[in-house]
Amino acid sequence: PTGWQTPVIRKEEIKVRKNPLSPETETEVLEVTTTRHGIVVLEEAGKRYALKWTAFDPKNNLLYAFSRLATAKNWNDFKGALKTYAGAMQNFVYADVQGNIGWIAAGKVPIRKTGDGSLPYDGAGDDGEWTGFIPFDELPQLYNPPENFIVTANQRTVGKSYKYHDLIARAHTVSRAKRLQDLLGANQKVSVNDMRDFQFDTFSVINSRFAREVVNLKAASEENLKLLAGWDGRMNADSKAALIADSMRTAFRNKIMTANLGAERAKTAFFPYDAGFFDRLIMEKPKEWLPKEFASYADLLKASELEAKETIAKQIGADEAKWTWGGRTKSNFPHPLAVAPLIGGQFVIEALPQNGSGGAGASPNVGASVSMRLIAAPGNWDLTRHGITTGQSGDPKSPHWKDQLENWSSGNTPVFPFSKAAVERAAKETMVLMPK
Repeated sequence: PTGWQTPVIRKEEIKVRKNPLSPETETEVLEVTTTRHGIVVLEEAGKRYALKWTAFDPKNNLLYAFSRLATAKNWNDFKGALKTYAGAMQNFVYADVQGNIGWIAAGKVPIRKTGDGSLPYDGAGDDGEWTGFIPFDELPQLYNPPENFIVTANQRTVGKSYKYHDLIARAHTVSRAKRLQDLLGANQKVSVNDMRDFQFDTFSVINSRFAREVVNLKAASEENLKLLAGWDGRMNADSKAALIADSMRTAFRNKIMTANLGAERAKTAFFPYDAGFFDRLIMEKPKEWLPKEFASYADLLKASELEAKETIAKQIGADEAKWTWGGRTKSNFPHPLAVAPLIGGQFVIEALPQNGSGGAGASPNVGASVSMRLIAAPGNWDLTRHGITTGQSGDPKSPHWKDQLENWSSGNTPVFPFSKAAVERAAKETMVLMPK
């Protein structure tokens, strides 16, 4: 339908404590406006913006989908469960004890009358109306590919000829996927320990390639050229070369953005998928993208080095002995109660020097961006490894408060007892919950 329609407005009442130490509450009333194009999520400059999402449809039962997924016994059960999944599109991976592997990019993906949904439509019209959904069997998926392994790292997974090309228009750079493909492709057979090493790999394809071009063009000081020439490409916490390479690449990007967008717009511009673009610029060096004040890309890179050094000095000081990737880049674990008066201190967890990168030059371990690491071993489930950042307990008084943090930080993901017998052998205590 076209034209204006009256939205539905409902009131949500939320009980909020008057202060953290008081049991007394007061009621906050929130008005929720729902249009035929979804819930209004933003009001700005006299306009309202509504968001339509498949997960808001009450017919889509995510709990049912995941319960079926949890009890799937084979590939067909797995696919059947995902046919009922209607949440945000996810990479679902499959492995079974027979050695079969699979992957499905599952989700209920709308097909629109016009456009791809990345920009707002006029709500009074029907240009952006959903006309259907991508059929499940036409979603990207693999089962027992000839390579005998599957890599999923948010990269483009189908070619440009794919019918629903809007689905892959904003894929992430291929760098992490390429690194994992290289690691897996070089090994005919891998162990759980190999997979642990791959999972925590700190090599950055993007930053390594950038550093190589800087060296080839001799576009830095003698000291940094020597440093980058000897760098192994790993974003390790104690690496000065990692910090220099990443900071130079950031300055290189910023100078090109400023030249093309202007200083103010460049400050606020955010392109989460631009790493591949700037990677191509440094490799191909097209003249049309070179800022006019520079005669060559070598000159641009030399200026980027100066800016990078100034930025690092502002961030962590002028003492270059302290210039390391982990000295500037930290893994932080903010707790919502850490700011509470009197009780907040016990919830503070000290930031750790970060191994790996989760930014544009992401490494396979994605730096601090991963909250859980899992290595499943279908052939022998008790070899499974699993770890989370700050431990199993959220109670600072518990022995399991942040007791996995060191393993998470070092990549030494602990063994996860799986079978009943293994759990009983590993158990330190047992809690029994009895119904009244």
